[in-house]
Amino acid sequence: MAETGKLRRAETSSGAIEYILERKKVKNINLHVRRDCTVYVSAPRYVPVREIECFIAEKSRYILQAQEYYRSRAEAVPRPVYTDGAAVKLLGRDMELKVIQSDRQQVTSDDERIYIMLKDAADTERIERLYSQWLAKRCSEELTAITQEVWQDFQPLGIHLPALKIRTMKARWGSCHYGKGMIVLNRRLIEAPPRCIAHVVAHELCHFIYPNHSADFYALLDRMSPDWRSAKTELERLVILR
Repeated sequence: MAETGKLRRAETSSGAIEYILERKKVKNINLHVRRDCTVYVSAPRYVPVREIECFIAEKSRYILQAQEYYRSRAEAVPRPVYTDGAAVKLLGRDMELKVIQSDRQQVTSDDERIYIMLKDAADTERIERLYSQWLAKRCSEELTAITQEVWQDFQPLGIHLPALKIRTMKARWGSCHYGKGMIVLNRRLIEAPPRCIAHVVAHELCHFIYPNHSADFYALLDRMSPDWRSAKTELERLVILR
């Protein structure tokens, strides 16, 4: 079993770099800069910390460049404002919010607009609350349906339909808890096209067979989701985690 990640600090010629170290059954030292700019390192148990931090020092330029890239992308995305005429994304489509003063409070949609009806059309807090509640329900419906559809292809491999949990994550599209028979999907996937969501689901379902990112894992992912690379690229282009 992997050891719980520990936060450490490595001194490099570019300055101190904080990183999370997790000891796992892997052959090499692996380093990943996440979208929230945290540095994650996995390494075999027998590799001393000194060697790991030398590796980090060698990669310090890449780490700082990656962190700067993610910071610049996050700064370029303003916090959404849910007012009449605001643009939002739903399943990869550009949608317009239409706020309508009405005695009947409800949220509906068509192929181009999301209609928010309420008594006070100037109550921005209420507008955001109504939209968020509607979106959460739509997100649950869509992600559940796509998960069940993708799972059909995995059923012959002996994988049971996993429980699904949806939550907001800043650095991951999804995660697999194979011991609990559950996958977790990022709430913001509702902004992405269905094929991108399907790619994330397939990725997590593959972890029920290979709970790692080994060559065998990617061979299975290639077989179950042949276009996953283009779907992943499209997802990261369209939806910026923050």
